[in-house]
Amino acid sequence: MIGGSPTQKPKEEVVFMKKWFIVLVLVASVLFIYGKSLPVVTLFCRAGPEGAAHRAQVEYWNTHLARKYGFKVKIIEASRADYYTYVNNTLLAGGKTPDILESYSGFLALYAKSKIAYDLTDWYMDDKLFPYDRSDWIDIAMKLVTYKGRIYALPTDTNTYLLFYRKDLIPNPPKTWDELYEVAKKFTKKYNKNSPTMYGIAFYGRKSESLPMFWYQIFRSYGGTWWYDKPAFDSEPAMKAINWVVKVIKEGLVPPDISTYEYMEILGALQTGQIALAVQWDAAYPTLRDKKSSPLVWNKIGVAMIPGVKTPEGIRRAHSAHDQMLVINPRSEHKKEAFIFMAWATASPIGAKIYAMNGGSPPRKSILSDPEVLEKFPRFKVKLPGLNMWGYAEPQLPDYPEMKDILNTYLAKVWALEMDPEEALKRANQEIYEFLKSKGYY
Repeated sequence: MIGGSPTQKPKEEVVFMKKWFIVLVLVASVLFIYGKSLPVVTLFCRAGPEGAAHRAQVEYWNTHLARKYGFKVKIIEASRADYYTYVNNTLLAGGKTPDILESYSGFLALYAKSKIAYDLTDWYMDDKLFPYDRSDWIDIAMKLVTYKGRIYALPTDTNTYLLFYRKDLIPNPPKTWDELYEVAKKFTKKYNKNSPTMYGIAFYGRKSESLPMFWYQIFRSYGGTWWYDKPAFDSEPAMKAINWVVKVIKEGLVPPDISTYEYMEILGALQTGQIALAVQWDAAYPTLRDKKSSPLVWNKIGVAMIPGVKTPEGIRRAHSAHDQMLVINPRSEHKKEAFIFMAWATASPIGAKIYAMNGGSPPRKSILSDPEVLEKFPRFKVKLPGLNMWGYAEPQLPDYPEMKDILNTYLAKVWALEMDPEEALKRANQEIYEFLKSKGYY
């Protein structure tokens, strides 16, 4: 009304506005209490089977456990190409992030000596920070992350090679390297025009961390050891092992570009039905078993232990083992939070099983013998006894990566038929000896 008192709001409108005010206050309170940003722990890992399994763990953590423990986890997946070089350079650079990095146990001694991975020993032995069964690990898993009695990582995935074979073609997988040669020849068209596969076998040939590890298995099954009084990579067992490989390559039982083969090339040769057998990391099994990813062979692939050598005591095998492991950046501002997540992800019944059910291979005996896990991934029936009986680790030396790289270079030349195998091993052994001597080992 003009010139009079302001118009009075209806009573109902005032009540309505008060109710909304109360709701807004409550919402603001909730947002203040629960909506504050939680600290974020970053997990840096390798794309592929490991990344997919970690992704499932992170999703579960952020949905169900982040509020309880007071922090979230962010995953960053990086390309597999030169992944470890990037990880090592990142740790050496001294930045505060990422907080957790997935790495490879061959670098463990180097990390420990250089103090670029945080020492986890005290936290690992604390029942409040590690409230999980310490006896449930596969024995070799914790050995791979321990240096001079101190623990510098937690094993998330202990890998080994398996013999993959076409079970629709090969009812009984070969048990020795000699038998493997004969079966591979049978399924190579050059020698058997009726062979359903073009080549018998594929294995690692490109210079990479996997190439020496493949060859070590043959070398050790022939009775080889890393060294006697000095490096023994030119010993009789070493020569037998490299000559087996050269024979298979020269006779054409493998694809002609075998010197370029790594994980994806071997996987592809199996998926397309090009080969009948392969020595491949066990991590490939979920992809080969998946009907969508491997429509031609998904129900035709079997796995067996790595072949060995007949001895009077039986067949002697060698299962190369290494950990995919999680390390904490010593300059991280969230080290304790990082450890809590790592412990849950690697050792808790829930976290480790999520990793397994999404294609990973946690080194926990209870998980690898879990009926639900075995039903989905029966390869563990082979892998677990293989590692328990024949698993071995690479030498734990801070300078081992450089030593391995010397051997790697010469093996790659032999696989490419660019160098005589005996000369290659002698030169590799001498260079390794001189290198270790320069580092004070001799």
